[in-house]
Amino acid sequence: RKKIFAHFRGAGCHLCLSGLNEMFLISLLCAILVARASAFGLGRQNCWATTSCMTSHPSALALATIHNGSVHRRTKLCMSGGFGGASPKVKNSKGGKRSQKSPSTKKMNPRDAKRANQQLVERYGGDIGKGTQERIQTSLESLEPHLREAAELHKAVTQFDALIAPMTTSDRNRLIPPAQTQMAEDDRKKLKSIMEKHGLSERELHNVYQRITWDAAADAKATQADIVGNQMKSDLQERITKACAIAVETTEGDEAQGKVLDVGCGHGAIVRSLVDAGLSEPDMYVGIDLSAEMAKNAVNRYGSARNGRTGKGRLFVAGDFYAHDFGGDGVFDSVIFCSALHDLPDMESAISKASSLVRSKGGKVIIVHAQGAQHVLGQNQANPVMVRRGLPTAKEWTEMLNNHAEWGLVLDCEPADPRSDREEKEGYLAVLSKV
Repeated sequence: RKKIFAHFRGAGCHLCLSGLNEMFLISLLCAILVARASAFGLGRQNCWATTSCMTSHPSALALATIHNGSVHRRTKLCMSGGFGGASPKVKNSKGGKRSQKSPSTKKMNPRDAKRANQQLVERYGGDIGKGTQERIQTSLESLEPHLREAAELHKAVTQFDALIAPMTTSDRNRLIPPAQTQMAEDDRKKLKSIMEKHGLSERELHNVYQRITWDAAADAKATQADIVGNQMKSDLQERITKACAIAVETTEGDEAQGKVLDVGCGHGAIVRSLVDAGLSEPDMYVGIDLSAEMAKNAVNRYGSARNGRTGKGRLFVAGDFYAHDFGGDGVFDSVIFCSALHDLPDMESAISKASSLVRSKGGKVIIVHAQGAQHVLGQNQANPVMVRRGLPTAKEWTEMLNNHAEWGLVLDCEPADPRSDREEKEGYLAVLSKV
């Protein structure tokens, strides 16, 4: 810490740093080093490992400008997030036989794994991380000019708001240069003007980054899952298995519709877990994802199985969960968000929609994140453009449900609080039941 303070004094940063923690100081120092590297002509590619992380951190993004006297606000988007995996447990629904073959969880042998990884790296131009970022940048540049400009302004405003949110007024006045505050306000006004002129919403702008990022990452995510046999670490997998078992159990009974909706299904990451939990027929499953590339990968892996009686299979939809017509209210027994709710722009609207889709008297909305709420908070801090907020705590769920009695939901299973001993053991699981 003394060395960092000394570096700041030597760099001419006349700031009061007594209230900043170590992570903030390290973030700031790394940002300064990036700025110095750029000044010496090293460029983005030669310091990629640093810039890809640090420029997405709001504190580093803003305070790096204090060192070199200018404001850099157009940074490449860092990808974050993940999906659930497969289940090691097999269970038949209602004691009957499954007409579908359970998707394989066998790991590739070393030779096949090496070949698959080499082919993947080649498809991404020799480096998966860099190739993903290049795909993202190419997609952003291909947008219509007004949409590209709005997306860039949305990103800049979101990052600035995330930076100042935890600050007191005095901290903000001390740490944020007036020029940057003015630039943020100018960006906000310009963004509002473009949105009004072209009829854009914040949800649409959020979805631009979500769709482009997951489209770019889809091949890599799916292939890497194939290599490890669609398996997560055992402790994380148990948490996914538990959530999927609840979703499948809801499909049983006289009033059941026999349908599960997987929101943010990705490449079909929890299909195997649902099958192993007893989802006995392929056409009992519907998955939706904003990314067409993710949905395509899911179809390639899990779209061929058919119900022997109806001839129908799993349905994977590439579309916006908020806008898609699923065929009416109460058409699903359960709606599951596996490592997905935090990627949606408006959690309350998402839960409102989910509540309308599950059947009355026992339908369930399930929210699970195997790594826990603290992991999501870290994603929010690192990249508020992609992850707008953390997952709701038990207290926030109670308040939300009390404020929306029209949803007809009650909190059956309270999630563990971030950083709690329970979260370390269980991850995040919230179960809402329709009454």
